[in-house]
Amino acid sequence: MYRAAKRFATPQRWRTRRLSGWSTTPEVAALSACLERHGLIAEAVLDSCGAAAFADACPAIGASVGAHLRHSLEHVQCCATAVESLRNGSRTPILNYDGRERDAELERDPAYLAARSRELLNGIVDGDGVDLDAEVLAAFALDASGDDALLPSTLRRELAFAAHHATHHFFVAGLVAKSHLGLALPDDVGRAPATLRHDRQSSSSTGAYVDVGG
Repeated sequence: MYRAAKRFATPQRWRTRRLSGWSTTPEVAALSACLERHGLIAEAVLDSCGAAAFADACPAIGASVGAHLRHSLEHVQCCATAVESLRNGSRTPILNYDGRERDAELERDPAYLAARSRELLNGIVDGDGVDLDAEVLAAFALDASGDDALLPSTLRRELAFAAHHATHHFFVAGLVAKSHLGLALPDDVGRAPATLRHDRQSSSSTGAYVDVGG
């Protein structure tokens, strides 16, 4: 069993920009941490198992580590595009999660995914002047036979959603890494903040993944 703790122990090189007031808000900080984690997971698989393993699907789950990270990262890309649109003066940008452009290379090449994660991280933290409470529309396919639903939201809420969404895909990626690749990621990878908080507060915690909600 490989262990990836060393890669996760020194993530400081990911923090390439001086933190500003905007980037220290809870939503931006949470999403920045998730982007860092995307890259660290990809690099851990590359270091311990090689690039081919990143795209090797686990038969029991039907997907690879790379597939889960790609899916999650593309949701963050929607947020990054909205931040850039608002910075450029657009009003009410649409975050089209289900109509997003898929980049298959992200799930095949861990180095490329790590580099893309770093690019998005730099873009997300460089949002000074963008209103976190700006109105946006989130597009979701709620019915396979109909058009996407356009749901009123705010940039702040969508940044939080992308971070929350990523955490659950980290959990599945961790299962694939451990059961299929023999790579043990740190115990907190894929554990929701509410679960970690519950664990700290509960002396009887078993350490198992429990989604206790917000």
